[in-house]
Amino acid sequence: MKTISLLNMKGGVGKTTTSVNLATGLAMKGMRVLLVDFDPQSNTTSMYDAAGDITICDVLRGEAAAAEAAVEVEENLWLIPAALELTNTEMEIRLQQNTPQHNRLQKALAQVKDQFDYCIVDCPPIINLLTVNAIIASDLIIVPIKPDKFAVSGFSVTMQNIEQIRESWELDLDYKILFTIVNRNNEERSIIEQLSQLVGGQCLNTIVRSQPKPVAAASAASMAVIKETDKKVKVAEDLRCLVNEILETC
Repeated sequence: MKTISLLNMKGGVGKTTTSVNLATGLAMKGMRVLLVDFDPQSNTTSMYDAAGDITICDVLRGEAAAAEAAVEVEENLWLIPAALELTNTEMEIRLQQNTPQHNRLQKALAQVKDQFDYCIVDCPPIINLLTVNAIIASDLIIVPIKPDKFAVSGFSVTMQNIEQIRESWELDLDYKILFTIVNRNNEERSIIEQLSQLVGGQCLNTIVRSQPKPVAAASAASMAVIKETDKKVKVAEDLRCLVNEILETC
């Protein structure tokens, strides 16, 4: 199983939308996919209306196994739901000085590694014990970036934290940049060029354009927009390209 976490310290970059559509797209390709909602806001869980008695909180506390928490939401796609109490769970774990804190997700996912091809983790827009757990559990971090005036600073802070954790734990961890919610104007082109030069070959070729109406409509219908077949919905085409690129290169 390959574990991919979606992480950016800055909110509003399409992180959850990308997580859901990447997971769905991989499942549509016949991959067995586990999607982990690791954000206390629980937007992924709400989209699938998958709130249940067992959540990622129980898994992190050691009160349930990942296999028990996973709910099949579509063909080839399982979700471990989150709840608002995940914030309290993070604080509880942090206070447990005598037990492992940083690799609980890694240990939980190790128990189901033979059951899935991919695990996609939707992280909160903050560096805390949850995101430390996600980074340690990951083979690849995808950093979604909306190319606006805050993009460079948000990216820099995110990468500083990833690098610090990677060095501290001596992780064999790769990362890729994904430009999202792109309007393709001159200002955004300049930001994309600036960041692309900054990270060298770490940018994914796929660029996901901004089309808020079909994305919102799909979410309201509890459907990933990647399933949209209307050729006018270019964002669905972009997301399908992302899935293909992940399968081919990552």
